[in-house]
Amino acid sequence: MKFLLTLWACLIANIAWAGTPVTIESTQMVVDHQHSQAEFKGGVHLVRGDFDLRCDRLLAYYQNNELQRAEAFGRVRMQQGKKRGASKQATYNKKNDILTLIGKASVEDSDGVIRGEKIIHNIKTEHTQVIQGAGKRVRMSVESDPVPSKKP
Repeated sequence: MKFLLTLWACLIANIAWAGTPVTIESTQMVVDHQHSQAEFKGGVHLVRGDFDLRCDRLLAYYQNNELQRAEAFGRVRMQQGKKRGASKQATYNKKNDILTLIGKASVEDSDGVIRGEKIIHNIKTEHTQVIQGAGKRVRMSVESDPVPSKKP
């Protein structure tokens, strides 16, 4: 039984996600073969190329050894290149390569920060959409270059 769990952990850690290997580390993993689902708990760390995701709990749904969708919960943090994000919850859908950050969501890079209740991030195009709750406004802070002073 221990050999099978070790073998399965190796298979899960190398599931192909859009043609790029995925590595997932955590303190605990439970696999439900019947529903093609794996649950990772405790210091979850997912890496695919330059995309990095950390959370407390991750549900991964797969088909034919490929990750189809994932749901992250608790202290979600993501990074792709210079862009960083955070939220309470996140979902990933392979079909459209979309990562959605939900609950006190933020995305920032060297140019500034965007905050909202929900942030939808396209991993391929790096296009980001921000949605705020009823009666609230989206907030964006943009860094600007200092204006050179004129000398008389």
